[in-house]
Amino acid sequence: MICKVLKNIDIDDRYFFLKTDFEVEPKAGQFYMLRSWENYPTLSRPISIYNAEDGLEFLVEERGVGTNLLRNLKEGDLIKVYGPYGNSFDIDVDKVALVGGGVGTAPMYLTAKKIKEKNRDAKVKLYLGLDEVTKLDEMFYDLEKLGVEIFVKRGGFITDIIDFKEEKLIYACGPEAMLENITKLSLKENSTCYVSLDTKMACGVGACLGCTCKTKNGNKRTCKEGPIFLGSDIYE
Repeated sequence: MICKVLKNIDIDDRYFFLKTDFEVEPKAGQFYMLRSWENYPTLSRPISIYNAEDGLEFLVEERGVGTNLLRNLKEGDLIKVYGPYGNSFDIDVDKVALVGGGVGTAPMYLTAKKIKEKNRDAKVKLYLGLDEVTKLDEMFYDLEKLGVEIFVKRGGFITDIIDFKEEKLIYACGPEAMLENITKLSLKENSTCYVSLDTKMACGVGACLGCTCKTKNGNKRTCKEGPIFLGSDIYE
């Protein structure tokens, strides 16, 4: 799908907010493959969905050539978006802790929103693990209007502020070390943890096998069977 850029705003030195005019109803935790170039770089970039309200919205971390090109798009420029791809978080829950680290916070906005839309009385806690200087947390505070409790940890380990005895269902997305730690701490307290993997992808549709990950049930494609897996299937 070729669509137009409606907004492209810097959040801070690392992150930016990108909104297109593509109106769609994706599921919580899915992603799109984005590109605004023809030949180089060869691969599109897999970007999690932040929100889908009057257009498709993304929070993006500038990591290299591709994301730099996306960051430099202007209002009215054309962008190709392919998707949505991947599985999704179950939003039919009564209580859940959402944990995001860095750009892994992005899919937690839509996830929290869809859970509260499904069940206004659902108890949703959102834990954001960020560095000391980013302003990324400012993109989430309006969720408090829906009754979402937000906790921010700058520096250190986000797991330091999570009560794993209290949180029996956890959805997490972020750096692999964070996901592994959350999974293991959850298992100690007999909690259930689902993790969304941030894996490099090539095609996004499961054809190239470039994003294959190991699970206790054999190799799985992150873009097709994932990106969301039961944490204990990944980190034994």
